[in-house]
Amino acid sequence: MKPSLDVLCDDLMLFFMTIKGHMVRLADEEGLTPVQLGALHSLYNRGELAMGQVADVLHCDASNVTGIVDRLVVQGLVTRQESARDRRTKTLRLTDRGRQVIVRLRRALPGALGWDRLSSEEYAVLHTIIQAGKPEAYKNAE
Repeated sequence: MKPSLDVLCDDLMLFFMTIKGHMVRLADEEGLTPVQLGALHSLYNRGELAMGQVADVLHCDASNVTGIVDRLVVQGLVTRQESARDRRTKTLRLTDRGRQVIVRLRRALPGALGWDRLSSEEYAVLHTIIQAGKPEAYKNAE
């Protein structure tokens, strides 16, 4: 029997709140906020991003990213440099320490969510579902 859209919405909210709880805990273990952790993660696979691109990924105003990045720079997790092409644009990169934080997160999160117990078929279905709903900001930032 196919679940109703109401049941699916309830499931998605439970899923979101579960992930959020784990992200809050994992960020706290690193001395970070979940948004700071999200900023670090946005840089992990991309090498570098402009501050505006990070704002797009985090779904926030670019002015908010400045404070987030300031704290990450002070903690030695991110470097910020003027773009060689446009001095008005600031480019962000992870430091080795920032990369280590994300590697720890990537190792801890699957177990925290129980994804380490999925079969390869279940993982493939989950991956397909997540990719189908990927926001444009993530597609453009890759």
